[in-house]
Amino acid sequence: MLDLAGYIPGSGLADKVIIEPACGGGAFMRPIAQRLAAEVSGSGSWERLAGAVAAYDIDGSSLELCKSELIPTLVSKGCPPDIAQDLVHGWLHHEDFLLADVPAADFVAGNPPYVRAVQIAAQKREAYCKALSCMTKGCDLYVGFFEKALQVLRPGGRLCFICADRWLQNAYGRRLRQRVSSAYCLEALLRMHGVDVFEEQVDAYPAITLIRKAPAAGALRFVSCRPEFGASDVKAVSSWLASPAAELAAAHFEAFEIPRPAGDDVYPLGSAKAVEFVTKARQKLQSLQNAGIKLGIGIASGCDAVFLTEDENLVEPSHLLPIFYPRDHRQGCAGRRRWLVNPWEQNGQLTCLDANPRLKAYFEAHKEVLQKRHIAQKNPAAWYRTIDKLIPGLMDRDLLLMPDLAAEPEPILSHGLYPHHNCYWLASDNWDLKVLGGFLLADTTRSFIEVLGVKMRGGTLRFQAQYLRLIHLPPFEDLKAEIRRGLRRAFVEKDRTAATGFAQLAYEDALR
Repeated sequence: MLDLAGYIPGSGLADKVIIEPACGGGAFMRPIAQRLAAEVSGSGSWERLAGAVAAYDIDGSSLELCKSELIPTLVSKGCPPDIAQDLVHGWLHHEDFLLADVPAADFVAGNPPYVRAVQIAAQKREAYCKALSCMTKGCDLYVGFFEKALQVLRPGGRLCFICADRWLQNAYGRRLRQRVSSAYCLEALLRMHGVDVFEEQVDAYPAITLIRKAPAAGALRFVSCRPEFGASDVKAVSSWLASPAAELAAAHFEAFEIPRPAGDDVYPLGSAKAVEFVTKARQKLQSLQNAGIKLGIGIASGCDAVFLTEDENLVEPSHLLPIFYPRDHRQGCAGRRRWLVNPWEQNGQLTCLDANPRLKAYFEAHKEVLQKRHIAQKNPAAWYRTIDKLIPGLMDRDLLLMPDLAAEPEPILSHGLYPHHNCYWLASDNWDLKVLGGFLLADTTRSFIEVLGVKMRGGTLRFQAQYLRLIHLPPFEDLKAEIRRGLRRAFVEKDRTAATGFAQLAYEDALR
């Protein structure tokens, strides 16, 4: 990573500044110290290195460990012990990098902590959001490290991090993508999901990201590493990154260039073949919504333990709504019946409990639990409402339902069931939904989700609205009759192979 950033001995490192924003026990600081020592060893001008490094950490014990590593490292390279101690004490800062007064830098390198948004203390999160414009309440912590590091880079300076790359594709990374595209150049990305890259087992989706403070130019150099990727592959990857003349397909990685998206658009990341297909489809075809397909999410109740029931006689029949519950489908219990205990009237107004004595008795039995919800505290008089209102008429039309979490796309044709929050619904006035279901079942749809969406552990995909909206389709009216029949039959028979074959034919016709 230091080589990739250009932090190389003999290039005047003593006169430049490198920042390590979360130095921990010194995994990056040790080679940084060794490279700086190589710059001045023999000259005796060790004091020149005093301002060459600024390293931060909020954990005092980690900083002590780092000091115990760095001082002997410098001494072993010929630095007098007293000067080595002074240098290291000056380099290390017991501060929060995101809130510290950080000097301008030529390089920023390291491994920012992967802390999920929900694990950030509320007071800290508020301070980060106030200090950093790309940080929102939903952002994981590493997003702040990217923004702060970019802020302190001098013109031409480089950032090189190993951490999650999810900001390139999910909603909370939109502001950071916009920031990078407006004033920086994302030069290279080495995606290393599943690769054993850290000293300890960690819960992360690692990638090496190289960003330069300069106008964007050329394509993004992308390396997709397989889990078997190891030290023996580094030389070949480094050579390709230095001179990416053509696509390189090796045993443990694939390297190719990707057209750079504009603004806050998501980055297409995956295999070369899939990226090429998805990029071309997005350039030439209509998005799912522009093709006349409506998209939405099922109802969020805010307390499924109260609002969902398997007792069809629990309250008045007019306030029991048949519901599609995706977990039952995944577990092979599609025949299991559930109802939403529905607090809404058909006109969209919250029902009067006094007019429904059984409903009133049921909700009041659970009043204490329901009142604790945020939605109820915002409007105490509506303490028994669900988070979402019902969409009028949704149950009266055919829907294609897509469960959120799945290894493969699993479109389900439904009528008369209201979708639960953990699945998304599609409806259309001009598409035959069975033909559309064939498209959604096909591996071409999987390609869109894999290339444009974040992946979960174990290869599970997220079929969320933000990614389904990125699917592009051939116009329905342009589909040949035999392709429509084939997609319709493949959907009815749940034949993914046949669906893929007909979808590929449709795309080939449309993209010629």
